[in-house]
Amino acid sequence: MPRLELLGALLAAPLASKVKTIVDLKRPSQVFFWTESKITLHWIKGSSKRWKSFVSNRVTEIQSLCDTSAWAHCPGKQNPADFLNRGVNVEILLNGDL
Repeated sequence: MPRLELLGALLAAPLASKVKTIVDLKRPSQVFFWTESKITLHWIKGSSKRWKSFVSNRVTEIQSLCDTSAWAHCPGKQNPADFLNRGVNVEILLNGDL
């Protein structure tokens, strides 16, 4: 699973870079990236030379596109993107108790 999270991070990094360029905000802005995988976060924040080629190549690309300090951990239970995967009760969705 951490490799899938890493691939998601690899999709997010260039996408965020392109969006920042297109939007061209007048004020300074900072982009934050969140992952629920502590392993993926460790890979991204660490030296890419420490990992085997699959991880190393992707981490190198992510690090070239964004600042590693912009990455943070979001526990799975607090990740709103995962609610649908876990089968959330309809009342919770309707009441906004996410």
